[in-house]
Amino acid sequence: MYKCKNCGATSIKWVGKCPECQNYNAMELLNPGAELTKIVKFHESPPKNLPATPMEAEKSNAPTRIKTGIKEFDVSVSSGLVNGQSVLIGGDPGIGKSTLMLQISNNLALFSPGLRVLYISTEESLGQLLSRAKRLKLSSPNLFLISLNDINEILHAINNGDYGFIVIDSIQRVTMPHSETAYGSPNSLREIAHEITTACLKKNCGVFFVGHVTKEGNFAGPKTLEHIVDTVLYFDSSKRDSYRILRCYKNRFGSTDEIGVYEMSENGLTGVKNPSAYFIEERQAGSPGSVVTACLEGTRSLLIEVQALVVQSQLPVPKRVCLGIDGGRVSIIAAVLEKKEGIKLSSKEIYVKIFGGISIQEPGIDLPVAVSIISSYLEKGVSPDFIAFGEIGLTGEVRGVINPVARVKEAVNLGFSNIILPESNVKDIKGFKGVNLHPISKLKKIIEYLN
Repeated sequence: MYKCKNCGATSIKWVGKCPECQNYNAMELLNPGAELTKIVKFHESPPKNLPATPMEAEKSNAPTRIKTGIKEFDVSVSSGLVNGQSVLIGGDPGIGKSTLMLQISNNLALFSPGLRVLYISTEESLGQLLSRAKRLKLSSPNLFLISLNDINEILHAINNGDYGFIVIDSIQRVTMPHSETAYGSPNSLREIAHEITTACLKKNCGVFFVGHVTKEGNFAGPKTLEHIVDTVLYFDSSKRDSYRILRCYKNRFGSTDEIGVYEMSENGLTGVKNPSAYFIEERQAGSPGSVVTACLEGTRSLLIEVQALVVQSQLPVPKRVCLGIDGGRVSIIAAVLEKKEGIKLSSKEIYVKIFGGISIQEPGIDLPVAVSIISSYLEKGVSPDFIAFGEIGLTGEVRGVINPVARVKEAVNLGFSNIILPESNVKDIKGFKGVNLHPISKLKKIIEYLN
């Protein structure tokens, strides 16, 4: 019998790819005798806590938010951290995970009265940690640095120290001495994460796990690692860019899909004060195929540039290349434009790109993509002070999107005065002076504006 080390699926023979989780080289030979010895019998025992009613929630106080002093990070985790919160943060090697964790640890220890933070490095020596702390100009007397690998030593430090937050950098390097589980295996990671989070919950101590990622960009190890923690954060952009985008994918104490934008400098990661200006600062205003849109990332509105290039194809099946946006969405928009507005795109290659290293999934991106495709097809540029947002249906109608006020407000703050938006959203826009609204309900209106 063979068992998958990632998902636990079994097979009567060895296979190169697990039939359940589709991972390669994950099947391991199972020792039936050893497996039988691990069977656990459960016994009844009274719970330590009594059941509570929802009415009692009104009497209890809401958890106090702890500010890190880094505005972009606080936005990512919905206005700050919570006592006892567990956070998993990952990204490509060298993207700045350890740097950000050191800065957050220093700020928590420096600005939160009586809060002590223990930073445990499993990859660097204490000398290397102190050297990095000096380079980042960390100065809090309540920040303690230590180099440990043994899970038993880490649990001793948690249980016998009065710390408000613990940082484990990284969890893949924590070892379990005298364990039958292979070092760095999914089962090992699952056990280690469970033990550390359980110990921290008993002490009402928050914990940060820094995790490695695979070549596909996912966390190395079992998917259950993400279920154990309260919050999951990913660095999205490449380390070749000086800007970093930290995105929240899970948060038990707030909303998800929030992002923080950082800039890497010699003093570490610093939050970008105006992300919208960064995303559109180098655009060539008035160029055919280029349009600015206001999109929502969580609760914040961002202005980004959408570019499209439409060229004649010499291939039987024209290319559809998309960066930062789902290719299926672009194909649907192209099909609607050809069917409803007579724009012949079936023989054209279409290239669409979202600038700034950001990926957009929300429906409001439909209309600006359509505008950019039409603009490139007609070789007519959009006025530099125009932005567009809205969702497109399969029958060619333009539908409303959520929170249009935040989108218009961000556009006005950056000097845009003409806004193409769905007709159903016009009634929500009030109190903006010097703004020209161009409501549309059909795609045909876009062609009229460009002509």
